[in-house]
Amino acid sequence: MKIKLAFASGTPALNRAMLDHFEARHPRLPLYVVAEFEPHRGQWIPWHALRPLRENRAAIQAVVEGHEIGASSVVFAEGTALAKMRVAALTIAPQHLALYNFPAYLAGSFRPLARWARHLMHPAEMEIPVRARAAQAYGAVASRLRGVAREKTLGGCESLLDGVSIVVPSRDGRELLGAMLPPLLPQLVAGEVIVIDNGSTDRTSEWVRQFHSEIRVIHSETPLSFARAVNAGIVKAQYRRTLLLNNDMVVEPGFIAALEDAFAKVPDLYCATGQIFFPPGARREETGKAVWRRESPLDFPVRCDNPLPGEDLTWVLYGSGGCSLFDTGKLREIGGVSEVYDPAYVEDMDFGYRAWKRGWPSVFCAGAKVEHRHRATTARFYTSRQLDFFVERNYLRFLVHAVGSADLFRRLWADAIRRLQLLAAIDTLRDVPRITARPPAATGPLTETEILALGSGDIAAFPGRRPQKLARILIASPYLPFPLSHGGAVRIFNLMKQAAHTYDLILMAFCDDLHTPPAELLEICAEAVMVRRHGSHYRRDTDRPDVVEEFESDAFRACLKQTSARWKPVAIQLEFTWMAQYAGAYPGARNILVEHDITFELQQQLLETNTATGNARWELERQLEKWRRFETAAWREADCVVTMSAKDAAAVEGARQVAVIPNGVDCERFRPDDAVPEHKRLLFIGSFAHLPNLLALEFFLRDIWPLLSNGLSPGYTLHVIAGARPEYYLEFHRGRVSVDLSRPGIEMEGFVSDVRIAYRRAEIVLAPLTASAGTNIKVLEAMAMGKAVVSTPAGVNGLELKSGHDVAIANSAAAFRKAIERLSENPAERAAIERNARMTAVAKFDWQAIGKSANAIYVKT
Repeated sequence: MKIKLAFASGTPALNRAMLDHFEARHPRLPLYVVAEFEPHRGQWIPWHALRPLRENRAAIQAVVEGHEIGASSVVFAEGTALAKMRVAALTIAPQHLALYNFPAYLAGSFRPLARWARHLMHPAEMEIPVRARAAQAYGAVASRLRGVAREKTLGGCESLLDGVSIVVPSRDGRELLGAMLPPLLPQLVAGEVIVIDNGSTDRTSEWVRQFHSEIRVIHSETPLSFARAVNAGIVKAQYRRTLLLNNDMVVEPGFIAALEDAFAKVPDLYCATGQIFFPPGARREETGKAVWRRESPLDFPVRCDNPLPGEDLTWVLYGSGGCSLFDTGKLREIGGVSEVYDPAYVEDMDFGYRAWKRGWPSVFCAGAKVEHRHRATTARFYTSRQLDFFVERNYLRFLVHAVGSADLFRRLWADAIRRLQLLAAIDTLRDVPRITARPPAATGPLTETEILALGSGDIAAFPGRRPQKLARILIASPYLPFPLSHGGAVRIFNLMKQAAHTYDLILMAFCDDLHTPPAELLEICAEAVMVRRHGSHYRRDTDRPDVVEEFESDAFRACLKQTSARWKPVAIQLEFTWMAQYAGAYPGARNILVEHDITFELQQQLLETNTATGNARWELERQLEKWRRFETAAWREADCVVTMSAKDAAAVEGARQVAVIPNGVDCERFRPDDAVPEHKRLLFIGSFAHLPNLLALEFFLRDIWPLLSNGLSPGYTLHVIAGARPEYYLEFHRGRVSVDLSRPGIEMEGFVSDVRIAYRRAEIVLAPLTASAGTNIKVLEAMAMGKAVVSTPAGVNGLELKSGHDVAIANSAAAFRKAIERLSENPAERAAIERNARMTAVAKFDWQAIGKSANAIYVKT
């Protein structure tokens, strides 16, 4: 068959115009479109921008193989990163190839030359781009020629006492000290206050000695930089903790106690930083939760996020130098506050980052509250433009003096210079700091990339119940296991409830947006940590399945390492196959991989039942092979592999230990009552997020629903509970599944928090799965409710149930229809299955009994 092939390698508007023009020129030829996103016309051949040219070419050729390309077209446009697609067009369909928008594209390629010519005619316009290019080149070259610097330590008293040394730098801040000291001094149980009188002209020293004789004063005749001033106090500190406090900070009650409590809870802690508020009516410019984040090229790389309700002890990149408690010994060991940051700003990010490189963490302490009278000191001595200049120049100094990874330095330096150019920050571009010897590499458990990821603002920690001093288990999940919106969440949550009697639990879970976890989770966990996952349509070119890549996260990996180091769990439980990529994050823990299904077997079933050809089938086959390699390798790396059934356990090869922990049901919550079901009411429950559930519903509606009662379906009602966002998943999977839920007699709901009402109303529960791995929790819930279930063999996979006794199993569409009609019209037969189903659920699948056996897997064998 002759076809026409278009390559949508331009902007959305140009692509649309090209496709309309192409269709008008060749209306009789079927249209195939290579594009990143689904086009408005033609058969879509997906282009994956992060995959190499050869892979994309292979995918295209799998579709067009056997067809004759009668016409082809490709878009040329500026500002698109799709040059490889144009190469594919030139190599796959060179004959009859139309170059759409090529003259405009060619003309646009000369614009940079014209811009530079204009700069030459107006030399004043050249300074910013020339200095920016020079600075970028300087960074690229100098980063390859640097030696390695040695970090200096800061001296001081070697024998430190238990307590807190409070160091307060102050320049002409007598009035500020007058507001700061009264609420502060009563909180100091054991310790000292050291005021650095930093070149003041307001007789600060005399005032302190007259009204607060217990305070030590270090007087400097001339003003010092912030770093030099606080270092003078750190050297004199006599206590194990040092609180750096600006004179424009007013603490709330319990401030010091909350910071000290963080040191009691987090091992090897370097810094606990307080939560910053501003006076009433002032915009909250700082919060204390400093994160490394840029939303656009113009953003400064660091900002403060608002903490979430209940959030506490979240890892942060650094603690504010104006309201943070430090380990005095560690602070001295890294040399105190670096004095290259003159006169102020960014030095706190420097000493926080350098501490992380040694493996010393910083945390945000929500309960330590302080009011900041922002820039009340510095604003009196410098203009706004000067202060902005100090920040920008000192950030470049931070890159020079703190970032030890050469690759990371080059990337961050290039980004920083580009930002300065876009902002026209000529003051900073004229005073780019000298790139000196490279700081030492990271020696702690995190790489420098992971340090920045951990402090990216994608993580929030929430304390739960008070730890019971039990052995600890860390559960790593791809989603929050509450609410109970699908079978995986039901399993994880119920087994966590049982394990919480014997262990202290720490939950780490991905989420789309950070939010406070449900109370039901915090009641059974010592801590719940949320990690934001950033979705993307891009698929990277790796040997791992796409789903595994979707859950690849430097932030999650860094947080798993650091959270494990804090809690020291005896086991890390990785829920679902794709989370196996995080095995080994903490060497001291036993790694347990929970296989909710044998994923490559499920992929094999989906491939066998799929009728797709060309690119779609090529992609499925490719993913299947990747799953097979990844999953079998994961079995060998885990200390224990948990399966849902003996059938699944038999498929696991090469694992050190395999344990069968079946799925179950809460038989107290799901129990029969005396309610009479509605005659001929059928119930299907299955989250549309799980493709096999949609395939099951498609099979039922296509092959069984029309057969009921001679195709007319009088009196039958099908109730479908589809889980959260059903419309999204119907659209997402529409290339694989077509489900029409608008037919008469069909009722559809999304997520339902309590499905027991639906079970009570139903006469028969359906499980018409055509592909399945693992075991079906919804079947067990129906059985516990004393409901008759009609299922395909796949729907009861691995449960070892007896057909005609526990459930009715049908091997074909006709048999499925007959089973429904028979049970609907024969109450006695249905009642017998209902009684047996309840007894089997209680005897074999109660979560309480399963939970006790599950606890054994956490112990080494």
